[in-house]
Amino acid sequence: MELLSNKKELILKLMMKQINLSEFLCQFGDGSGVLDLCKELTIAREAKDAELVDLLLYLSAVVKFDYYDVDILNQLVTDTWHQKHEEIVRLLDHYRQPSSVNPLYEAALLNLDYRDYDEDFILANKCIRVLEKIQDQNAIEKMELLASADNELIRQYAQKHLNRVRR
Repeated sequence: MELLSNKKELILKLMMKQINLSEFLCQFGDGSGVLDLCKELTIAREAKDAELVDLLLYLSAVVKFDYYDVDILNQLVTDTWHQKHEEIVRLLDHYRQPSSVNPLYEAALLNLDYRDYDEDFILANKCIRVLEKIQDQNAIEKMELLASADNELIRQYAQKHLNRVRR
């Protein structure tokens, strides 16, 4: 756990501009200067460390990390112990992989305590938008399932996006 604390501390130092990116890269991970955020997110996920997930997602934006393994994002989007679902959906939108269809469908239906304020079901809408962009048969089938969901807003979002796919 001390190792995870050190990683968080280093990312915070980078955020506060107490160290520059090259210093950070020399000190983070194995010291080789190679940054593998897929591996780091996997470690954070295994530890269920929501703060580290948050910091790693920030770091990935700073260094414009290219996720070679979208599977870690697929796993994180359905995990309920963190609060970065919208950010992960945004990343999945960038990659638009067929492997993300089922996790996006599941995420659209998540009932997350921290999103109690979300009366408009924005997370679900964002998931459905990405499903529309993926547009394979599985994505269309998941949108059809969402179009018959119990929640009226989710049904409306899914139907709207299905209509766009079918044009």
